[in-house]
Amino acid sequence: MDSEVERIVVEGAGALGISISGDAVVRLVRYGEMLREWNNRFNLTAITEPAEVARKHFVDSLSLLRVPESQGEAVSLVDVGSGAGFPGLPVALARPGWRVVLVDALGKRVEFLRAVALELGAQNVEAVHLRAEDAGRRPDWRERFDLATARAVAHLSVLAEFCLPLVRVGGSFLAMKGPGAAAEVESAAGALQRLGGHARGVDAFSLPGTEEGRAIIRVEKLRATPKEYPRRAGTPERRPL
Repeated sequence: MDSEVERIVVEGAGALGISISGDAVVRLVRYGEMLREWNNRFNLTAITEPAEVARKHFVDSLSLLRVPESQGEAVSLVDVGSGAGFPGLPVALARPGWRVVLVDALGKRVEFLRAVALELGAQNVEAVHLRAEDAGRRPDWRERFDLATARAVAHLSVLAEFCLPLVRVGGSFLAMKGPGAAAEVESAAGALQRLGGHARGVDAFSLPGTEEGRAIIRVEKLRATPKEYPRRAGTPERRPL
């Protein structure tokens, strides 16, 4: 089964035009094993079959590396609402020169992420137990990251309020979405502008090995985010911009 996971990751990354080392592939295989082991206790993911984990978690996460904004050698990335580590942890394993911060509001998930990073020797990874709204108000994080990302079901206007405060002016927020991303961009245009961002484009593609549509919404940070954002915990979701 490990060989099948390796094949799916290598072929999937290749189909997306993404380079990945053999060492990173080996570490992804171990990551998948740990995900299954811990999932019996903490219910980290509904996807547990190894090949599906490889395709729908690992390759899907690595697709973040297909956009121009991710081509830098030394990049700082914050993954907001990382959950079981997607997309930030596979990206960190594929790009050991990057600094990657994984933020999640559930302590058990953060415990898992720290255990994986320790087991795999991923010294470029930091997992932090924190709500997204509070992350954007940390003085040492606010407008300090080159990139912010989220792979979540929330609307773009909500994710932007979580992520854009963390991005430096000139950096980018990369929202990982499915079909319908273009309509979300249109409806969130006012929120993006208010938060200092502007949608640069939508990179749409099919997840390799499936017929499932994917999209990465590329939002450039043009201006500093007003100090009143992000709003208090729970407010962005109850009253989206």
